[in-house]
Amino acid sequence: MEKRTIKDVSEIKKTDEGVVIEVVDNTVKAEKVKEIVENCQTGKCDCMPEEVKQKVIFMDFKTDNGKVAIEIKGDLTEEEIKEAMSRSKKEL
Repeated sequence: MEKRTIKDVSEIKKTDEGVVIEVVDNTVKAEKVKEIVENCQTGKCDCMPEEVKQKVIFMDFKTDNGKVAIEIKGDLTEEEIKEAMSRSKKEL
C-alpha cells in the first residue's frame, strides 16, 4: 500500500473562524487523524512554523456524520495550512 499523509486524503475549507480540514478518503482511520491533532496540540509536530502556530487559537478533531475532520480556529490562510499539511510525515 502506498504511503499517504493528511495532504493526500483531505481538502481544506475556509470558515469564518479559520479552516476545516475534511478527510475525503473514507478508508482513513479516525484514530490516525486524532493522533495528528494530539501531536499538534502538545507541540510534538514541526509541520507549522512558529509564526503560524501563534495564530492558532483552537484545534480539535471531530467527526460529523461519519466524516472525519480537523477544525482549526485562528487568523489562518488556506495556504498556510496547505504548507503545514505538505510537511506532515504521519502516515495514514
